[in-house]
Amino acid sequence: MRRVLITLIVACALSACGFHPRQQIKLSEAIGPMKVETSDPYSPLGIELASALSRSGAEAPADGSASASLKIIGETWTTTPLSLDQFAQVREYLTRYRVDFAMQSADGKPLIEPQSIELSREYTYDANASAGSPAEQELIQRELRRDMQAAILRRIDIVLRNKH
Repeated sequence: MRRVLITLIVACALSACGFHPRQQIKLSEAIGPMKVETSDPYSPLGIELASALSRSGAEAPADGSASASLKIIGETWTTTPLSLDQFAQVREYLTRYRVDFAMQSADGKPLIEPQSIELSREYTYDANASAGSPAEQELIQRELRRDMQAAILRRIDIVLRNKH
């Protein structure tokens, strides 16, 4: 009985605050086949975006056929010191990830004008455990890349819903 009551209270609290799970993105079928274009064919973001687009319902274009394209114009990573300790050693860093992108339809009309999304993460650097710091930075970059992919897909979804 107590579990049921707790479950009911949690459900009521979540519904009262406006929480609802985010729906999976389903791209409009009107867009047709879509490809991801990057300056680096081995770009982790490009590969992950192509995979996510496929999971969202976008077809991969046949060779030589016209298709909509998501162009990754640029990716920029910057890491800057955020705070120093009493010995002037860096204790915290801020990593920023900025992606510039645009999208056009198969006939070349712009669907999304060039725009940027920037994400950032702060992390603590421990000089005594420096062996873990590069691994931590790599993990942060993977997480930022995953979050960027989701942000770009949400932006595409919003634009396509409003146009169709």
